[in-house]
Amino acid sequence: MSNRKDKKSSGGKKQAEEQQRENILQAVVLADSFQKRFRPFTLETPRCLLQLANTPLIEYTLEFLALSGVQDVFIFASSHAEKVEEYIRSSRWAQKSSPFKNCRIILSPASVSVGDAMRELDSKQLITTDFLLVHGDFISNLPLGDILDTHRKCRTADKNAIMTMILKEGSCGIRSKAKSERGVFLIDPATNRCVYYDDIIPYGRSGTVIPRELFKDHSELQIRNDLIDCYLDICSPDVPALFTENFDYQHIRRHFLHGILTDYDLYGKTIHTQIIKDYYLARVRSLKAYDGVSKDMMEQLAYPVVPDTNFMDGQSYDSGRGSRYIDESVFLEQSATIKPSTLIGTDTSVGEESVVGSSTIGRNCEIGSGVVIDGSYIWDDVVIGDGCRIYSSVIANGVKLGKDCIVEKGALISYHVNIPDGTTIKAGSKITAYKRKSDTDSDSDDKEDKEDKDGLLAGHEYEDSESEEEDEVIRSKMDSLGFHEEDLINDSESSISTISDDDEDSDDELSPGDKKLRERSDSVTTATSEDNAEADAWHKEAAISLFTAMEGDHPVEVASLELNGLRMTANASWHQVRKATVSALHSRIEQVVATKSKSLSQAANEVFTRWEPLVKRMIFDQADQSDFLLLVQKDCVERKNGSSLLLTVAQRVFELDIVEEEAINAWWADEKSSTEAGGMSKVRQATEVFVKWLAEAEEESSEEEEEDDDEDDE
Repeated sequence: MSNRKDKKSSGGKKQAEEQQRENILQAVVLADSFQKRFRPFTLETPRCLLQLANTPLIEYTLEFLALSGVQDVFIFASSHAEKVEEYIRSSRWAQKSSPFKNCRIILSPASVSVGDAMRELDSKQLITTDFLLVHGDFISNLPLGDILDTHRKCRTADKNAIMTMILKEGSCGIRSKAKSERGVFLIDPATNRCVYYDDIIPYGRSGTVIPRELFKDHSELQIRNDLIDCYLDICSPDVPALFTENFDYQHIRRHFLHGILTDYDLYGKTIHTQIIKDYYLARVRSLKAYDGVSKDMMEQLAYPVVPDTNFMDGQSYDSGRGSRYIDESVFLEQSATIKPSTLIGTDTSVGEESVVGSSTIGRNCEIGSGVVIDGSYIWDDVVIGDGCRIYSSVIANGVKLGKDCIVEKGALISYHVNIPDGTTIKAGSKITAYKRKSDTDSDSDDKEDKEDKDGLLAGHEYEDSESEEEDEVIRSKMDSLGFHEEDLINDSESSISTISDDDEDSDDELSPGDKKLRERSDSVTTATSEDNAEADAWHKEAAISLFTAMEGDHPVEVASLELNGLRMTANASWHQVRKATVSALHSRIEQVVATKSKSLSQAANEVFTRWEPLVKRMIFDQADQSDFLLLVQKDCVERKNGSSLLLTVAQRVFELDIVEEEAINAWWADEKSSTEAGGMSKVRQATEVFVKWLAEAEEESSEEEEEDDDEDDE
């Protein structure tokens, strides 16, 4: 009799424990954005540790999770993973008093996408219940209680419901809505179920094509393209497993969401939405968003997420009239003027007759006399000499500006750069003192390849390093360009500029590692006939090998390893790797058109979406992007429908963030691209419409910024 009671008691206890585990809310924080929009700052610091309103971005994300009742947090770190780990280990989130029962950092430097992160999580079997998926640059005052309850009820009623997307109603003028990251959602209002998703492409086609059968299965559907998507999702444990099943899924919306919904007959999974109206949700996904969210916080639109909440130890902000937030320890000369919408951090001093307005000033900064700072973001430990003028720019930690310097609109000055007296930083300049580890290792080819680390598998971010000489001002090696559509300042007058008057491409100003890469690139055009024969043979072997992998639908990682092995065996340059890849991609597109009865646009979309990770792993900077486009153009000259293929590929690689707008402009302006020789000029004629569209979109964005500024002034 007693044994029966014991068994019954034991069974009840086990069931209670399982139920308790199911009610535990977990969260996965993606500390890496897997993008390059915040360079040059993210060459040295991960985006989630960049400061907004003098607080690291990830602090806002973790505060949101704590208020949402999350107990287990898994912080997934890729780029600069060790810095993320060091920060979290020393933060309040790792202390005994932390609201989290468990805060674990997962280090995965080789991961280059959300898909890689999900597959890593699945392999570790860490997710045991429903979890929040959020990026480390997310800011919100949204209470999640009711939304979680709705999600759980939905899961109880429908075991195939695997995800709830939390979206916010937006308007055309809202600051945090990113023009280049739009999506169209088809939603059944009766169930809040999302039945279709697609990216909005504002060129190249008239609109999104929605399958007709969806209207047969649902009596009413809403087409929503007005929603702000901050990639805040409540996911079931099935989500990481589905990424593992589909190795080509990299993006959470473009690949996973679109794939699951279009393959409903195969997976039978459903995805729901919760649309928010009254609360604040934003991601700092670009410099323009950084500026917009900063202004929102100043205006208390995200209340109680405001500066005078004093999230961090040592902060003691007190808000004054006109959204002025000045720490108690700040020293202001009596003649200094602090205009509205300004934040000044701990132990900062502002000199006589200086004027600061619509700006954020960090901790321990020294601002001299007669300084003007307007619409700018100055981080910690910055020294600004007397008489400086700084307009709508971002200046990182440890920068020293000499006397009477002028920093024009849109400039980015990265960590520990010293600017001499009287220097003018032209609009849109990007300046860094950063050096890769490989820059100091020029004595062997093995050390040169440190920049690649694991070859094609680790090309998304440079290795972490510090500059050897903090005094040295190195011109931006990333093409000093102004902000554009997704950036802080839309300044059509921004120009390519450097601190030095010397030629930007001078070998004297290149690091040893870059000189080696330059030499290897130059060798492509100066090789002997014997070398050319060897290069041609390698090109054919690599292109055929990669085309075979594409035809056989091999995993991207396997194809990457094979291609990297060929590269290292022949000591081939990355230029050669890109050339072979372009050839294989174009051949595969033509094959898909011929065998699957698809249009050229559909085939290019299929091929580049599938092999996007491979292409991104062989492109390291803007020069590589322009080189890739030039190789695409050269290969198209030899193709039957070369003009149409070039236009289609140029559009697709831009949509996938393989190339940036600046790289497209640089390629288009390149004499090699516009030459009449070899049919280069002729094959690009159809693409001119796309390039003009980009220029017009940028001008339109600049005009909208100016209108917003005018409205703010009113």
